[in-house]
Amino acid sequence: METLQHNFDVNIHIKSSNQKIKINQDFIEVNNTKIACKDVSALKYGVSLVGPKKKPSSKRYAIDLMSKDGKTLNISFNSSKVGDLLEEDHTYYYIMSGVWQYIKKPLINQLIDALNEQKSFSVADIEVSYEGIKVPYKAWFWGKTKKEILPWNQLKHNLDKGIVYVGSTSEENKKSALKLHDDWNAVCLNTLLHYLWQDNRRNKLAKGEKI
Repeated sequence: METLQHNFDVNIHIKSSNQKIKINQDFIEVNNTKIACKDVSALKYGVSLVGPKKKPSSKRYAIDLMSKDGKTLNISFNSSKVGDLLEEDHTYYYIMSGVWQYIKKPLINQLIDALNEQKSFSVADIEVSYEGIKVPYKAWFWGKTKKEILPWNQLKHNLDKGIVYVGSTSEENKKSALKLHDDWNAVCLNTLLHYLWQDNRRNKLAKGEKI
C-alpha cells in the first residue's frame, strides 16, 4: 500500500503586506528575492501583540531568515484584531510548516552534527559544545562579565513569554536569556534543548557519545 507524503511546499500572496512567498525543498523566495535552503544559516520568528498591554489591538507575525553570506529575508504581516484561530493565524502556520520542514529541521540537524563532531557553536551570547553551555555572568554587580562552561548535568532551561532561559541549577547569577523573536537561532536552540533533555541524550553527549 502506498503511503501518502505530506506536501510542505508554500505558495501564497499576503495582500496586507504585499508579499509573495514561495517555499520548497530547494529555496525560499519573498517578492523575487531568493535564498537556497541549504544556504540558510540563521532563523528567528514569532507572534507578538501590538498596542496597549491590557488591550492590544492586533497581532504581528514575523519570520526572518539569514543566509551564510548575510543576505536576509523578512516575512511580516499584522492581523486586524486579537483572538484565537484568526485567518492570519492559519496563514502563519501554513508558512511555518514549510519553514519548519525545509529550514528549521536542517538547521537543528546541523547543530546536532556539530555536537557529535565535538565542535562548538554560538547562539546570541552563549556558546554550546558537547561538554555543556558557556554562559556569561558577573561575579559582583559592578564586576566584569565572565564566561564559564556549565556541564550538561548542571544546566536547566525553560521558556517563558518568548524568552528561553538557560542557566546553572545551583547558581542563579550564571544564566542567560535569549529572545525567540530577536536572537538569531534561539528558536533552534530551544528545540535542540528539548531534544537533548529526552532519552538521556545530554548525558550521552557529555560522555563523548553520539546522540
